[in-house]
Amino acid sequence: MILRTVKPEDNTEDVIQNLLSSVKKDAAKIAIYQKDVSDGELTDKTLKAVEKRGFSKVDMKEFMDKVHMVKITPELENMGIASKFVKWTFDNIIQEVEDIIEAEKKIKHSQI
Repeated sequence: MILRTVKPEDNTEDVIQNLLSSVKKDAAKIAIYQKDVSDGELTDKTLKAVEKRGFSKVDMKEFMDKVHMVKITPELENMGIASKFVKWTFDNIIQEVEDIIEAEKKIKHSQI
């Protein structure tokens, strides 16, 4: 049987220490997604602890953008299939519009 308290204890300091203990001692930089707005109390405390330990924060957005630019063969094949489907769809739409325009030209609107 597992017993839990209704009101959880504030163990944020332990969580932060566990997190930072997994970082190598000789590491000088920690990569994070830097935001303008704080996510909450835990984030604020973690960032303060990172600064106290002397780590510099590096924004990892540019790095992740470069990682996501790389495409594997199945992704390239899917993009090719999707582009062919879009081309086929728009060719059909254009053809239908042209047919409607041509049909309208042949109808003579005159009064008797």
